[in-house]
Parts: sequence; C-alpha cells; structure tokens
Amino acid sequence: MAVVGSPRPRGNTALLVDVALDELAARGAAVRKLLLGDYAIAPCLGHEGCAEFAFCPHRDDADEVLDAVYAADGLILASPVYYENVTAQMKAFMDRNVFRYNRDEWLAARAVGLIAVTAETGLDDAIAAMRRYVALSTTWEVPTVSAGVFADGMGVVAGQPDSLAAARELGAGVAELLAGAA
Repeated sequence: MAVVGSPRPRGNTALLVDVALDELAARGAAVRKLLLGDYAIAPCLGHEGCAEFAFCPHRDDADEVLDAVYAADGLILASPVYYENVTAQMKAFMDRNVFRYNRDEWLAARAVGLIAVTAETGLDDAIAAMRRYVALSTTWEVPTVSAGVFADGMGVVAGQPDSLAAARELGAGVAELLAGAA
C-alpha cells in the first residue's frame, strides 16, 4: 500500500512511488496506490473527548483510507517537501490516526518505505515526520527504508536516473524486508 501526499497525481512524488510499486509487483507483491488528493480527509479538530467517542465525528473518507492502510503488510509513505515538511494532505492523514491510536489500533505493516522529494531543503524533516508517524502507529519497531530525492521542476525525476534508481531500490528494500518478515 502506498500513500501519496502530493496534490499532483502525475508529479515527481507519484512517479517515484510508481517506480517503487513496479519493483514490488515484479517481486510478486500485490500493490495499491492511494493518492490523498483523491480523498476528502478533514484535518483533526482535536476533540476533547476523542478517546470516548464511538466513532470520529468527521464524515469524510479518512476511515476508508485508514482501513486500507492499517490492513497492509507493507506500506510506502511519500510526500513532496512543502515548507520544510510533509504536505498538508499527508499531515491531515497522519493526524487523523489519533482516533485509532486512542483505541490501541496499530498498523499491520511489517515493512515501510518512505519517499520525500524536494527542490531545495527539508528532506530530513519530511522523512523524520513520516518515520514518527510509523513509530506512533505501531507497538513494535518496523523495519524502514527511505529515499530522499531532489527535483527542481514538475516531472523532472523521469529524466533523473539516480532518482529512479533510488525508488527502485526502495521498492526492492521493502520487498526484501517483507520476505524476511514472512
């Protein structure tokens, strides 16, 4: 399962995720990509009684997305860097996990890949934010591989062999971690 936090369905981040998923599929994995921009996920409102609610009061697509993510054996999280961190779409997705966290519901992922794309700076911060999300959403240390890529224009990673190789390596790494965890 790949969760793409870019608002651009054919941007650099989505392309790198496609390359990583192609590598996973070539190694026998069933793959799926969720573009957060295709879903209505409202930001968490920090309800005081969240832990006591029977369900999250937001009536949006978050449950559908989270159900798929929480069931996945492997997970790829990908975001372009916006203002030194993950996008608002990825942040809203991560924040909406608090409802499950309050109920001791944890990701099933046995391996995680993290992809961040920037034109200038912020790779470490974006990857660290996604790594923190994984740590808060599990009760064990999930093996994780990451790739940080520089791209200074729309679609330029298609012509960057090193960036494409990094995405393939990430896909191979997630596949190997999943095979080792089986």
